[in-house]
Amino acid sequence: MSGVVKFLLLVTMSVWVGSIVFFSFVQAPTVFRTLEPESAARLQRATFPHYYLLGIVCAALGIVWVAALLAMGAVRLPAGAMCLLLLAAGGAANLWMRQGVAPQMARVREERVVAVAGSQEALALEREWKALHRLSVQINAAVLLSGLVVLGVLVWARIL
Repeated sequence: MSGVVKFLLLVTMSVWVGSIVFFSFVQAPTVFRTLEPESAARLQRATFPHYYLLGIVCAALGIVWVAALLAMGAVRLPAGAMCLLLLAAGGAANLWMRQGVAPQMARVREERVVAVAGSQEALALEREWKALHRLSVQINAAVLLSGLVVLGVLVWARIL
């Protein structure tokens, strides 16, 4: 039974980490090189809720699989606890990005469109959007790193 759970955990982590790598290093750059800026931004805004939801689901499933392995005695507590903490943090970060940061970025972007170019309001909105974008990139990088660390712990602890 633990072999099935280990396989499901590996698939879950592969999907999560693979989706982050694909989105960050293939999809986003390609979209912005191929489409007009407004169309690219619109496509990204439409993609983000699904992207973050995938991360939330993978984190939740990862927690279930690691907890099951802990219950079966197939994972030692230190490695399992570290994986659970990293999975919970990654899932929480995706939830925060989906429900908080991404909608705020979309709102600021829309307000920028109607602000008078060069006005104090437009400049403030531009600074706010850039800060939110920088935050989203940093959070995405942290989630990717946490996923890679989970995979590393699973291999190091000879779980996978």
